[in-house]
Amino acid sequence: MMQVMKENSEWIKETIGRLTTEQKAGQLVILGMNGTVLTPDMTELIRDYHVGGIRISMKARHTTLATLHSYARPGDQHDDMTLKSVHHPAGLCKDLSFTNHPPVLTTGQYAEFLNCLRSYVEPSSGAIPVHFVIDQEGNGTDDLLGGARLFPYPLGLASTNDPELIYRAGLAVGRQAAACGINTVQAVLDVNTNINNPEIGPRSFGNNADDVIRCATQFFRGLKDGGVSAVGKHFAGRGESTADAHWGLPVMDVPLDELENTHIRPFGALAEAGLLPGIMVAHCIYPALGESKLPATLSPRILKDYIRGKMGYRGVLVTDNMMMGGIIKQYEMTDAIIMSLQAGIDMVLCRDESPVRQVILKRIAEAIRSGLLPETEVDEKLARILAMRCDMGLLNNNGLVDSENAEKIVHDPVILETAREAAEKSVQVLRDRAGVLPLAADAKVLLIEQAFVTQIAANNADSHPGLLWEELSRIGRHVACVEIADLPPEADIERVRRRLRSEDFDVIVTTNYFHYKVGGSINGLVDEFIATGKPVIVLANNPFPFCVGDSFDTVLLNYQPAGREYMRATAALIFGK
Repeated sequence: MMQVMKENSEWIKETIGRLTTEQKAGQLVILGMNGTVLTPDMTELIRDYHVGGIRISMKARHTTLATLHSYARPGDQHDDMTLKSVHHPAGLCKDLSFTNHPPVLTTGQYAEFLNCLRSYVEPSSGAIPVHFVIDQEGNGTDDLLGGARLFPYPLGLASTNDPELIYRAGLAVGRQAAACGINTVQAVLDVNTNINNPEIGPRSFGNNADDVIRCATQFFRGLKDGGVSAVGKHFAGRGESTADAHWGLPVMDVPLDELENTHIRPFGALAEAGLLPGIMVAHCIYPALGESKLPATLSPRILKDYIRGKMGYRGVLVTDNMMMGGIIKQYEMTDAIIMSLQAGIDMVLCRDESPVRQVILKRIAEAIRSGLLPETEVDEKLARILAMRCDMGLLNNNGLVDSENAEKIVHDPVILETAREAAEKSVQVLRDRAGVLPLAADAKVLLIEQAFVTQIAANNADSHPGLLWEELSRIGRHVACVEIADLPPEADIERVRRRLRSEDFDVIVTTNYFHYKVGGSINGLVDEFIATGKPVIVLANNPFPFCVGDSFDTVLLNYQPAGREYMRATAALIFGK
């Protein structure tokens, strides 16, 4: 559990004693900041609203419920409850017409950008340095780009059967993140017991608790040694669900012994090992824990009685993103945020970049003043939060980093070698029933290659659309390519069909990627390719049925389509090099 040195304990006590109500409210939230451009709204939140944590990402320019509802997924309904939480941009908030592609920065430039954000905190005025949070769990969930070396989904790391490599991968992620000024990596501890789980799947280290504990211990130890704190998610486990909490409120209706012995056990084991300073709680109902109505994020029975009481956990409890469907389809967001803090949450995560952020902070401050959030409980939350910030080293130089060092770290030969080894061990042949592999170098190949979300976001020399074509063409002499979107529109599909009708190829190679936030893979289109009678090689980014159909005779697995090392290893497997 979290240990607080005497001098830090005294600083924490003194700091809590001098904080204003508004400053206390700010420390209880983690707000979103997408993109790589300094905007007035974020400087205002840091300087004037005393926000404690910022969930950052280089991949998009902004995220608001208003935007998400303007561009809803096919079939999504604009339900009345969700609309109660929608705030349209106003004041200093971003109001952008184009949401997806921020300027691409190098790692050093991103470190300078985060330093600039930190400069709006003035420790001399009593303000507390902010901490920066990312996801970096491989595949499409990589928020640190800019030239950083990427690593596979946790399931891909687990498939290497190399605990020491898993540790080094965690160390590489941690070192790269810390060099940029990032303090926390949110990492998955779910046990994926349901092969049809659309949200967790390959984001988990495996389908049994022992494997998850074994792999996560190594990865989390690497993160810690690399200089970042880890927040484990999603308590009390999301691995058995068939629903996605991003779009609704799932129920994990499993017996108590199964929930504790499989899904909760990794959280206890990592906490006992001193590797879990924070736990992210899921927007999910757990009847076995005595809660049949409220999601865990709003349940005193789960947060106070079970996590604090039965488990004895003393670290920081954080919500999953409060703008997810698991909350906003049931509650108005700011009401749910107050409920979560009353129930026992320490820090609330909300990635919305609209004026709802100011509403949240004002409502928390009002709740403290009115006694709705008792100040003694708020101070207990702050003690845990500030202890975590001390462990992050934020009292040293306000958390500022050397941007030149960030560039050196991401080009460190040790990290480059770790990424290469992870690629060679995690890229694998799942099956080759037809005996198609390896291809001859002079085989006439038609490649159907999806432009993957992380390739588009990174858009640098080692991560961009067309990586597989480049790497196959290094070996093969006749590799033609049709590039399509990850979820191809009819125009893309017709381009592929036209190519198949007009030219003769020996073999078809096709990607088949799935990303839980974007949607389904292209199984139906792959079946069309198979119907041509040509041999078909499928490159999938996970081994589950929603990505690997029974009709696919030859399948390769690449758990990180956005890294050149992984595409190079894929090409080597296809051509037997």
